[in-house]
Amino acid sequence: MAEAKHTYLSFKIGAETFAVNVTKVMEIREYQAPKALPQTLPYVSGVVEYQNEVLPLIDTGIKFGMAPVVLSAATCIVVLQLENTDLGKIYRVAVLVDNVADVMEAELEDMKTIGDDYRPDYISTTLSYKDEFVYILNADAVFNQKEVVAIQEYLQKNQENN
Repeated sequence: MAEAKHTYLSFKIGAETFAVNVTKVMEIREYQAPKALPQTLPYVSGVVEYQNEVLPLIDTGIKFGMAPVVLSAATCIVVLQLENTDLGKIYRVAVLVDNVADVMEAELEDMKTIGDDYRPDYISTTLSYKDEFVYILNADAVFNQKEVVAIQEYLQKNQENN
């Protein structure tokens, strides 16, 4: 029996291609300058409004230990809904990417793992797609428990000051 296909949204951060399961994607929007969020984590560029919420805008380049995202006409904000099972918390973040590349389908059997010693927890597998090497993210693992708590505290403090 063939494995079920999974659908991913791929995006660029610098020269690298990453992908996240589309079930995590709430919205893709054009870049808008964030409002400042003082005394925050280094990879939080500020905050943006999404529906009735204020979300942290994460510079994925900095978060992934790469160069910061360079703003251009193709720069996008992707709103993700994530879950931290340790905290039993569902939360949303906005992530800054150089550009959204493609929506792709892949079968689990086509994915290749990287040894645990050589990859961050948030990269679950890799995939070759249209001659590109793609890192498949475990989006729920991008932020550890301390980071989720810190982000929530910064947002709460910001709302109290406004």
